Amino acid sequence: MVFSTAIAFMGDNAKQIDAQEYEQKMREDHPQLLQHDENIVFAFKGRGGKGRDSSMFTTKRLLIRDKRGMTGKRVRYVSVPYKSIRAFCVETNGSLDTDQELKIYARGIGKLSMDFVNNVNVIAIHRFLSAVVIQGKGAGADAAGGSFVHDGGVNMAGDTGFLDLMGSNYSQIDKHQMEETLKRSSILLDDEQVELAFQCNRDSFIMTSKRILKIDVQGITGKKVEYLTILWPAIKGFSVETAGNIIDRDSELTLFFNLPDIPSCAEGFPRNSRTRMKIDFRDGKADLFAVQKYIADKLIGVDTMPSSKYANGMIGQYDHGSGSFLAWIGDDNRMIDAADADRKFHTDPPILQNCETVEMAFRGRRDMILFTGKRLIFVDIQGFLGMGKKVEYLSVPWTTVSAFSVRSAGSWVDKDSEMCLWLDFDDVFNPRRNNEDDPPPPPIPRKSWVELDFQKDRVDLMVIHRYLSERCMRVNHHLKPCNVPVSPDTMRPSGAMENLMNWIGNNAAAIDAKAVEAQFRESNIIQPDEHVAFAFKTGRDSLYFTNKRIFLIDVQGFTGKRKEYMSIPLDMIRVWSLESAGHFDRDMELTVWFKGFWGNKVKQDLRNGKADIVAIQKFIAHFVIGNADGETALQQAAAAESRGSSMDKLLSFLNNNATIEDPALMTETLRTSPPILQEDESIDAAYKCGRDLFIISTKRIIVIDRKGITGKSTEWKSFPLMYNKAFWVETEGHMLNGSELKVYTDDDDIKQGLAKGQNDSIWTIHELLSTKMLDEKHEEIGDSEIELSGGSSFLSPDQQVTSAPIMASVYQPQPFTFQVQLPANVSPGMQLQVQHPQTGQMLLVIVPDGVPVGGLFNVSI
Repeated sequence: MVFSTAIAFMGDNAKQIDAQEYEQKMREDHPQLLQHDENIVFAFKGRGGKGRDSSMFTTKRLLIRDKRGMTGKRVRYVSVPYKSIRAFCVETNGSLDTDQELKIYARGIGKLSMDFVNNVNVIAIHRFLSAVVIQGKGAGADAAGGSFVHDGGVNMAGDTGFLDLMGSNYSQIDKHQMEETLKRSSILLDDEQVELAFQCNRDSFIMTSKRILKIDVQGITGKKVEYLTILWPAIKGFSVETAGNIIDRDSELTLFFNLPDIPSCAEGFPRNSRTRMKIDFRDGKADLFAVQKYIADKLIGVDTMPSSKYANGMIGQYDHGSGSFLAWIGDDNRMIDAADADRKFHTDPPILQNCETVEMAFRGRRDMILFTGKRLIFVDIQGFLGMGKKVEYLSVPWTTVSAFSVRSAGSWVDKDSEMCLWLDFDDVFNPRRNNEDDPPPPPIPRKSWVELDFQKDRVDLMVIHRYLSERCMRVNHHLKPCNVPVSPDTMRPSGAMENLMNWIGNNAAAIDAKAVEAQFRESNIIQPDEHVAFAFKTGRDSLYFTNKRIFLIDVQGFTGKRKEYMSIPLDMIRVWSLESAGHFDRDMELTVWFKGFWGNKVKQDLRNGKADIVAIQKFIAHFVIGNADGETALQQAAAAESRGSSMDKLLSFLNNNATIEDPALMTETLRTSPPILQEDESIDAAYKCGRDLFIISTKRIIVIDRKGITGKSTEWKSFPLMYNKAFWVETEGHMLNGSELKVYTDDDDIKQGLAKGQNDSIWTIHELLSTKMLDEKHEEIGDSEIELSGGSSFLSPDQQVTSAPIMASVYQPQPFTFQVQLPANVSPGMQLQVQHPQTGQMLLVIVPDGVPVGGLFNVSI
């Protein structure tokens, strides 16, 4: 007993304590820690019950209480909402390893691990997490009626042979028997059914109606068992690979995950250890295409429709081969008849759903690419010259595509065109260096970013662009329904692109949005209901904002013949910032972070005086947070009052800690100078740190950073609250330590210190973030196809019908007039550079006639 207690103390193994008593203590000591309708279900104390740290599983979140420092006065409270969890794992104790473990994979914060003493019922914790984490769409689509799944009777299982055991090859087993066993062990929920089950020796791989469950029996005795649960929404793509000849006798299933984990830089390993899961099936002991069809039903929707009518896209595009030795060597893809591909892959092999139609098809040297109404399918024929028996079919749902681009062919060596896709799963890999003395090689994206080559004379690149625009860009936050074919205009050949580029090349830095839209329509580069709001040109490149995307045209190479057209759907923006010009840096700067894991940051300089950064900021905010809840998260909103002594304020200034500001006054300020808040948006909390500001509004966190000696250059960075995943707050300690907070996002995390003497402020922030993260009804756009309510569309019904360019006042600055005094040596009719009194932007104006030197004239914008 003494020995086990010492082991638990040294190993920091948590011991379960009374949840009700601990909840009462927390409510007495920290009334703002728990919400009024939140209760503690499980409570644990570290170091075998003798430690000072504790962990709580409440009805809404995982809450970790971490005392820090020698005295423990500084206490960090880490909040992980259950909706941020994408996977979790419990591990029972073994014969020698007596502690038990829980691992949680939560977005933003990554992997959290907790060790327990051996008498904690981790199966009860597993069942509790199953109930609170797997909700609604977390269970995936119901596949029971859509795909034929073999019951997996004993005749399919067979015995595990030596080669199968060495190769970890799974065989399909009776799903009913597995379900009975798991329910008897309280692993499954009451309404959960096993739909596919596989076994390899002692280990099992199970797909249920609510999750993927992998059971790993460890050790010689098999007493230690790991139960890994992965939610269906965490799966962003999958592939099946048929068995090969003689030696390679197993088939394979690979699942591509979007599981958060601690990033790794180790060479020869992926950046994320939970990048993908590979399951080998024993040849003849699992129906591979039934598995493929089942997973497809889960990820892209149930197949309940009759057999598809064959695609009419590119009918008659018969394949006459590459016609070019260089294209064959480069494995460049050419377009082929989609109807032929549709017929083939409905039957031999049966990859497609009955309701699924191939809309475009391409063939390379031996491989194929299919564009269907629901997904992309990459067909990789392996073996010498493609004569092997082994074929991989990789499926990527359209919902996984975050952004896309097409790139035209160049002038000299690079004669092929390309398509690039940014995918929403972290598959980045760190390769090994060739020699010990070499520097570490850069990481490679693998499936996080996909580039495909096309024969320029066999594929119309702008047809690809228009097709991807229809399939990947949302309308009212929804993708085009899979049973609605793309517009016939999508397949219409392009013919006016050269005129478009010549027109852009002859313009100055500022481009008229209406004129751009007219040229885009002539080139058929935008959709019928798409309108250009802003247009900018920087050197040879150009940037456009439409009501659906950020559109960048990048002219490359010495001759400029090679051009890349990149589209970032506005729904995919996760963080954005705008920076005004300074004294030495004369350009303004726009930076956008979009959903993805490779190259998901776009940075663009804008010429000072040629772009209204306030209008751009309001434009992006409308599409990203326009439908978010604008109500205050505080139960009692009150004017802030500065706390702390003069010495505390001096110390906070030296430590770069923030002091509280009046939220009401800050709301009034940001509605006018500059007007960056939305109409239904207000400030709940504001803190000033020197010249900078940290602001929590009802819709986002805004960080205002004034740069340079004069502070003329100012950056406004917005983090939507709906995309914040977890957070922690830390109370103040002794000496100079003020309170502190950190908010975890999928991109840049936010960390801010507060001044000494403002401990009440940290609890106000805790209340704000808890309400927004735990009670917010809105889900992440793109994480599941949902309909957001409460916001207005960018286009009115009349505007959608007439296809007129839209320049609504919500996206442009309100009319503003200010006076300018005419300096000496400047005459009427001359140009004069003046500074906007609110935004600080430099504007170029023409002095009107009749204004004398020293006289005043009005400037209206």
